[in-house]
Amino acid sequence: MRNSLSVVLLAVAVMSLAPAAHAGLIGSTGITWYFPDTSTSIATDTIAVGSSLNCPGASPICSGFGGNTVSFSVASTSISYNFPGVGNYATGSFNGFDFTGLTFADAGSLLGFGLVTNMTGLTAADVSFTAHSIEINLQGLSATGTFTLNLSEAASVPEPGFLAPVGAVLAGLAVFIRRRRSTLPARG
Repeated sequence: MRNSLSVVLLAVAVMSLAPAAHAGLIGSTGITWYFPDTSTSIATDTIAVGSSLNCPGASPICSGFGGNTVSFSVASTSISYNFPGVGNYATGSFNGFDFTGLTFADAGSLLGFGLVTNMTGLTAADVSFTAHSIEINLQGLSATGTFTLNLSEAASVPEPGFLAPVGAVLAGLAVFIRRRRSTLPARG
């Protein structure tokens, strides 16, 4: 019973020192619209995490939609797009959006994504990412519909400043358990 209690105390102590895992995006995310390739920018703006960029509006991104209703939203674990109008993205080597500066609360990085969409022809092959950005190429596709990029985060490697207290807790618990065992009466 006492060994079980010690193990539970150990687990609670270590978990209380651990940083929050997969805490999600914080700050603002950059959005750049590129066309006809990834070296030619049409417009750039930022979207604060937890908010939306809505068109028509004052954003430079809106100028490319000709007054149509469009929205981009950035949540702690996803980026979404909604265009209820009718239109198409012109063909080029790239016509789409690069979301940059993805900053995770626990200093993690982007590990992967899931794509949820009703846009005809849009597949995960049209999306690429780095540790702190994700881009989606919509060239030649219908602009009508929605997509959501569900972000998967890789937790950061614990810093030495985190590992030292964990080691101290483990060493202290080991000493405590040894002392408790040596003072227990012999069973017989």
